[in-house]
Amino acid sequence: MNARGRRRACTPAEASTRLRHAEAFFATAQLVASEEGKPTDYDYNHVAAGVAVLAAIAASDALCCKLLGERARGQDHRQAIEVLEEIRYGEGNPAAQQRRTRELSQALATALDIKDESHYGTRMLTAEQVTRVMRAAEKLVSAARRVIRGGV
Repeated sequence: MNARGRRRACTPAEASTRLRHAEAFFATAQLVASEEGKPTDYDYNHVAAGVAVLAAIAASDALCCKLLGERARGQDHRQAIEVLEEIRYGEGNPAAQQRRTRELSQALATALDIKDESHYGTRMLTAEQVTRVMRAAEKLVSAARRVIRGGV
């Protein structure tokens, strides 16, 4: 493995596919997180957060595929943060692009911070944790949508 970690080349078509995955994961997370129609004897926070994490990862992949032509493929999902930090997102000068990229990488870090607990944990997640990961996923999905469908 080189210093840049494991990566896999990807195409704009694959970026679009990963965006569709991200949108589906995020829509599912929103549905699960809504209060309507859920049985009261279950706690759906784990499911909503876990699916939001998948949305964030898929959106990050979409951004990296579109803007770098590659995405992280290592066992450690945190390597994806480093790859995402290489993109230049949005218009404006390099400093403004770097600031926006940093916001996206922080959103991915927020999602990954809760990944293990939401997917494998035994403690119940709080509404605050779910809100935090949902916001992070929304930021990444929105950015991927703008880049892939909006041509930014």
